[in-house]
Amino acid sequence: MQTIEGMQTAALQIISYSGEARSHFVEAIREGRAGQYQKADLLIKAGEEAYNKIHQVHFSLIQKEANGEILPFSLLFIHAEDQMLTTETLKIMAVEMIELCKMVVEGKTG
Repeated sequence: MQTIEGMQTAALQIISYSGEARSHFVEAIREGRAGQYQKADLLIKAGEEAYNKIHQVHFSLIQKEANGEILPFSLLFIHAEDQMLTTETLKIMAVEMIELCKMVVEGKTG
């Protein structure tokens, strides 16, 4: 049985890893704008590593619920899931923006 304290701990882990991942993705965009694509790619990978930690915490809770365990409600956990989804969206946008920077610099289309 997951306790409310356990849910809050999981939520704080997700929020923390989300912040770490978002920082890497934002920095990757900045490096991409500066034409530093190799640094941008490394920052995307670092962000993905942080995001994978989020996924591990989140998936473990999903597995518990799928196995019939009733998880306590936590408003903090809802906030954590919101942070997780926002971070995932930011990753997609960062990758696309870096590709756009490359296209603009190289004069390519489509």
